[in-house]
Amino acid sequence: MDGKCIDLFTDSEVDQLAEATLSVLETAGAMYQSDVILDALEKAGAQVDRSTQRARLPRSLIEPIIDVQRQRQKEERRPARRRRARTEPDLPGVQLHIAQFWFDHERGERRPGNREGLVRLTRFGDALDASKRVDQVLLMQEEPPEVEPLEGLLVLMEHSSRPGITYPHFAEQFPYFEEIGEIWRGDPHAYLVGGVFMVSPLRMDRRACESLIGRVRRGMHCGTSTEPVSGISAPVTRAGTVVVGAAEILAGWAAVFALDPKASMSGNIESGVVDMPSGNVHFGAPEPLLQDLGCVELFRRRLGGHVGVAGDGNYTSGKFPGYQASFERLFDSLTVAAYTGRRSQLASGLLDSGKMWSPLQLLIDRELESLLQRFEQGVPVKADEIALDVITSVGSGIGRSYLETEHTLTHYRKSLWFGKLLDRSVWQGDEAERSTDSRLLRRAQAQFDEIMARYTKPEVDEDRLAKVREVVARARRELVG
Repeated sequence: MDGKCIDLFTDSEVDQLAEATLSVLETAGAMYQSDVILDALEKAGAQVDRSTQRARLPRSLIEPIIDVQRQRQKEERRPARRRRARTEPDLPGVQLHIAQFWFDHERGERRPGNREGLVRLTRFGDALDASKRVDQVLLMQEEPPEVEPLEGLLVLMEHSSRPGITYPHFAEQFPYFEEIGEIWRGDPHAYLVGGVFMVSPLRMDRRACESLIGRVRRGMHCGTSTEPVSGISAPVTRAGTVVVGAAEILAGWAAVFALDPKASMSGNIESGVVDMPSGNVHFGAPEPLLQDLGCVELFRRRLGGHVGVAGDGNYTSGKFPGYQASFERLFDSLTVAAYTGRRSQLASGLLDSGKMWSPLQLLIDRELESLLQRFEQGVPVKADEIALDVITSVGSGIGRSYLETEHTLTHYRKSLWFGKLLDRSVWQGDEAERSTDSRLLRRAQAQFDEIMARYTKPEVDEDRLAKVREVVARARRELVG
């Protein structure tokens, strides 16, 4: 599904949005809680008010950034080509998230994230797919934030044969992650993942500033992400939220560019809307998708590109594994594909707007992902697929059907998609059909149990693990006290 994309805006509308974005940066500016960044911006031509930590960013500062990004976009653009179809599904495993809760379907309860839960989900990821790394998906709420991701990395290394990544929360953690990266992978940057999050509206707080400075000084790629919420931290109107989101991404880029004009930059947006009756924030409604896609299009057509929808719309309002979460995630994934020309994998396991993770939902997501990947294979056109001789021999089907041919016996497994969780059986009666969700979850739970039964604790290099433990223990002494 890579290729052309649908546009939301006319040329005139894109021009209006771009003009409004540049005007916001020039008049309102952005707040940076860092003297280092304010100094760099002032030197680059920004008007800085030290008392409010606000920098007004003139067009003369922003336009060279757009030009650099536009040139990068031009150099990276490749001629359109047909996507190569996968012959087998390439399904994601347990990938990086920082959910605060997880849903334990066996107990039928939402459980706070802790070490016990992370160990269980890490083991699940290790047994799920031998070709995929296992990342941290659950916060350990009993650990101090200063060392929690370091402790999470230790859990991965102890309980998975393919330990993946965790998410550093503070720049102060970077040196310890660098030491661990050197010990475990021979690469000090191996675990310095993530980007810089703006705080809507138009603010980069101290933690984000320090993370950005740390990444720039290490010569690393810098991504700016933003999550404006319409009606709370951005205008309630869609166009207004597009402008705020775009201004925040550009404000992040301005800080990077002022520190190092050669730094590589990108951006992401995951906007939300407030539900006025409940006060809850939703990310999977039509308005956030339009805002996100509108911001991406604005950058693609006027502001230099290199902006995407954060998580590709993986936040769903569904709070329980099953059909609602699957429907919303599938809608988001296909809509993002239609309007950006690309579709990433939709399987994530997230529920409740990213606050909760469910292994059963991941299994359901993987089934839907395999279905979409099968569709994307298209129609193979080869002699044995056309089956002209079989069509001729069966003819009008009198006295013979395709079901009994050798061709069907040979091809049906690779020609037909077989799901393991979705119900494709015949009608089973009123009572049974009313419990479709329950049956889906029972099948998913059975699959989860079978996967967990396959888990065996990996053999770990104890010397390397001991060195990592020493680094984490030192971080606890120095960062927590």
